[in-house]
Amino acid sequence: MEEVYMSEEYSEVPWDTPSNPLETHATSALTPDDDPQIGPSSSTSPTRQTLTTFGLTANNALKVTVTDAQKHGEGSSAFVTYAIDTKSTLPSFARSNLSTRRRFQDFAWLHGTLSEEYPACIIPPLPGKHRMEYITGDRFSTEFIEKRRYSLQTYINRVTRHPTLQNSAAIKKFLQPGDLQGADAVAKRRDSHVFESISDAILNVVSKVREPDPKFLEYKESVEKFEENLKTVERLNIKLLKEQSDLETDTADLHRSITTMASMETQISEPLSEFGSTLREIAKLLHEKTLREDTDLVGEIREYIAYSHSVKEVLKIRDQKQIDHEELERYLGNHIIDRERTAQGKGDGGILGLIKDKYNDFRNVNHEQARKAKLERLEVKIKELKEAVEQSTTISSAFSNEVIKEMDLFNAVKIDDFKDILRDYTESQMEYYEKGGKLWDAIIPMIENIQLDSVDGVRKGEHAS
Repeated sequence: MEEVYMSEEYSEVPWDTPSNPLETHATSALTPDDDPQIGPSSSTSPTRQTLTTFGLTANNALKVTVTDAQKHGEGSSAFVTYAIDTKSTLPSFARSNLSTRRRFQDFAWLHGTLSEEYPACIIPPLPGKHRMEYITGDRFSTEFIEKRRYSLQTYINRVTRHPTLQNSAAIKKFLQPGDLQGADAVAKRRDSHVFESISDAILNVVSKVREPDPKFLEYKESVEKFEENLKTVERLNIKLLKEQSDLETDTADLHRSITTMASMETQISEPLSEFGSTLREIAKLLHEKTLREDTDLVGEIREYIAYSHSVKEVLKIRDQKQIDHEELERYLGNHIIDRERTAQGKGDGGILGLIKDKYNDFRNVNHEQARKAKLERLEVKIKELKEAVEQSTTISSAFSNEVIKEMDLFNAVKIDDFKDILRDYTESQMEYYEKGGKLWDAIIPMIENIQLDSVDGVRKGEHAS
């Protein structure tokens, strides 16, 4: 049966291991008929979409544009804000049209809040702030601001088309007018280690899953190969852009040389001037082409490399959930073994057990009473641990199920994105060559009409008798 995605129920699922995993009640009750994180399915639902389908078809439900960059202040306190205009048909939005202004740190607030509240979601990467422009002081240049605006637009597009994130309280608050910095950032501590609240003596020293799921191993291998290929594409395109930039510089130099020649060669001054002007326009086209490819191709490739890091982080969290569960099971198993040994009247064994027995003898401890007391303590602990293992199983399974859906969505959106990326790149190439072709076509007639002025009564094509 096809799964129904009801993202508004997402926040009620306890992706965190509770602060005390031995509590008998989980933060939300999950039944076999409930789809973890999604909520109970409904056979009467008028629309039945999977997360992937929803993510690819809901682009028009929430449209957000990032425009009108404005600089505020001067010096070290200067910053840039962007106009954020929203049109929404989502029922969770009270108003269909919203407008506000946000700066980069507001986007950082949104990203951090979403990452905290939705650890099972693959949160799109926020454009990096640590760039060379921040060192050289060019972060307020028109070119840099436009690149930043474009990257923020890409970021918000990815957030708003995600069926869960588009209904989050954080995105609603971000899109509405108001101060975000005064808002309560998510203060809940995301603790993925189960053992800290069970016993101070338990340390999670395991770094690998004991029984890895082949599906998640495949996910990990796939995203690593994808990232590796992206880095190769990025490296080669940077090389091409460097060569293209050099070609632009050489073409501009050639324009200046031809222009100088035109002032000296009076007989063909006009054609040379026109030829030089054509070279100047070709250099401009190269510059525009380089900037566009740097943004539309290399920039997008870099964003997807960062996106791959987000995917790997979610997979790492899922692995940690499984590690916590496996270690909790192991801890339960050790207590059961200890109970069996104690019930049979066997000591702890080893040098520590021997030392403990000698110490009890020294204190005149009644061994039978001590054994019964230990058995009682073990029974209580085993009961608590069984409840914790059961809860951990539910949480780990629910988290894994959601990550599978997130991976399906990521892979589908990735294909859709690269369709746009390749189309934009192709259009850039076609536009450059079409415009360049028109420039060269326009000058051909002038070149063909070049004729030498008469020299000593002899014109071109004539011979003295």
